[in-house]
Amino acid sequence: MKETDNLYEKNILHKFKDVLGEYCTINQFVELSKRCLVMEHESEIGKRQDFIALASRYAITLTSYNAEQMVNAISRSYIVNIHLCFETFLKDVYYQVKSYGKYSFKEKQQTESWLKCVIKNTLAENIPEDIKLLIELCEYYRLIRNTAVHDLYDFDSHSKEYSKLQKNNFKSNTKFSKLSAPNSYEKISFDDFVMFSRSCIELATYIYYNISYDYKKIVTDMPKSNIATLRRYKPQRQEKYLLAYINTRFRIDDSLNDQLPKLLDGL
Repeated sequence: MKETDNLYEKNILHKFKDVLGEYCTINQFVELSKRCLVMEHESEIGKRQDFIALASRYAITLTSYNAEQMVNAISRSYIVNIHLCFETFLKDVYYQVKSYGKYSFKEKQQTESWLKCVIKNTLAENIPEDIKLLIELCEYYRLIRNTAVHDLYDFDSHSKEYSKLQKNNFKSNTKFSKLSAPNSYEKISFDDFVMFSRSCIELATYIYYNISYDYKKIVTDMPKSNIATLRRYKPQRQEKYLLAYINTRFRIDDSLNDQLPKLLDGL
């Protein structure tokens, strides 16, 4: 796994937050548009012929004129979008840990979710209860996403997982206290999108800051162009350059400063 020659490349957590922010903005705009449409054209979208006439005025031909069904599907599409961002981040973590992790790596099993696989490779056994709840939430919304995208003929509302979530008091959590979520598959709403996105950000941050890197592996995999640049500097400046290289791409811990001289000797 080779890194690019750009010293200022963002790490995987910053990339995830940037992309997620873009998707959240799109979801928010779609939600605003949907609410405006429903409020301003409530009577028209409730009758098929009036709905057809409304769509025709804006040169749009719809394949379905069931407004209620489409409104529900829009909310589930928010979950699909957020899951796409989060799973991309989890795959980035997976391949980073596989290439540069400090400890033995456990491959992903076919029936295992990316989240569960990343957790077993990054987090200790004593996971805090609030993090366990975020994992449970993200896994539930992953299943909602799967149903929304794949289960057209073998429908599964994942009511079992939903019932398990209901045992938690989400109103006691500041992040979720004002949200009417989580909801069942048929009632997924904008609040579910907010809950899922907030959970992903917090969980991704926790996972990233619990990755244990083997810095020797990272340095060994440095691009030749970066090594050539580093060698042009004096020893003290070399340490700063190497520290900056690692810090822009990976999480650094307190042990790195002591390792720098030995890492430089290996180049």
